[in-house]
Amino acid sequence: MGMLNKCKTFHGLAGVVAVLVMFCIPQTDSRVLACVKQDDCLSCHSTEELRRVHKNVPYLNQGCLACHNAPASSPDGAKESGTSCACKQGDPSPGMKGQGSAEISSEIHIGREEWGKLQRVVHETIERHLVGRKFIEVYGPLGTGVQCVPLDTYAIPSWASVDMLGEGNDAIHSLKRDIAHIPLIYKDFWLFWRDLEASKKCETPLDVSAAVGAAVAAAAREDDLIFNGLAEMGMAGLLNVAGRNILKLSDWSVIGNGFQDVVSALEKLRSAGFSPPYVLVVSPRLYALLHKVYERTGKLEIEGVRELVRGGVYTSPVFKKDVALVIAAGRQNLDLAVGANYKVEYWGAQDLNHRFRVVGSSVLRIKCPQSICTLE
Repeated sequence: MGMLNKCKTFHGLAGVVAVLVMFCIPQTDSRVLACVKQDDCLSCHSTEELRRVHKNVPYLNQGCLACHNAPASSPDGAKESGTSCACKQGDPSPGMKGQGSAEISSEIHIGREEWGKLQRVVHETIERHLVGRKFIEVYGPLGTGVQCVPLDTYAIPSWASVDMLGEGNDAIHSLKRDIAHIPLIYKDFWLFWRDLEASKKCETPLDVSAAVGAAVAAAAREDDLIFNGLAEMGMAGLLNVAGRNILKLSDWSVIGNGFQDVVSALEKLRSAGFSPPYVLVVSPRLYALLHKVYERTGKLEIEGVRELVRGGVYTSPVFKKDVALVIAAGRQNLDLAVGANYKVEYWGAQDLNHRFRVVGSSVLRIKCPQSICTLE
């Protein structure tokens, strides 16, 4: 009987301990963040995805602040848009740890609001200055670690088959497959220790002028790779790719010559089987010359050109000479493979000052060079 009483006492105590442990140990948070990096959806989603997912967020209708600053309402925000973020749960980035500050390193603390401002300003600046991405469809983002992507070359378009039994064998297929390497595109900038201290202690806004300059430089470099390529890396651009159509450029200072040159380029592409919309990209000087009243119509020449091409008229400062570029836009002809969208990363400290990097990765894939016509 003594042994039985001891067993009952032991099991009773064990049960009490188990109940205490169950109620005393804190429960883990099962809330799943929408994106890998807190307050940073730019590295996870394309701009179109952000606009679609976060329709009602103040930050240009494309921020993730609703996901993270208001955790209780983030699922509702996703439900309202009908779309959910595709990223999986992960650790916050090294620059976004802590509740009240972004701990970049043991030597620097940037407020969460200031860090978000830095990322947003860079993103907005690059979107505003990029020209190629305004008319070239994006493939990706594929991920920062992706360093190469297949590059297929296709023949000019052909008619679809028509018969009663479907016995035709004229299928679209790749004529050649190469490998395109995705380079990093980046520009560094400094934030000085004294400025950070003044922003923190005096509550003055952080001056992000250096970050904006780095973003402009990165955007210009990507457009330069798109239009001019990089011979050292074996990359061809839209203006020098082999197999493109080449026509002679007339004097656009004469009213009507610019319009007629564009008509000739469109006829060339159309006769080869390329359908609209078309896109016109010109040097800054030629763009200015298109802003003349066309004969007695009372309309600017560029208005007639814009109605003709239907895909838009653009200009880029990376054009090294007076040249006009007419393209049959579409993913079947060319696209831009993006490894990672542009964002700010911490580089390191030196002499108490801190170096950051605006970095992204992309490569142009020209799948059908015959869809391009240059006037030069």
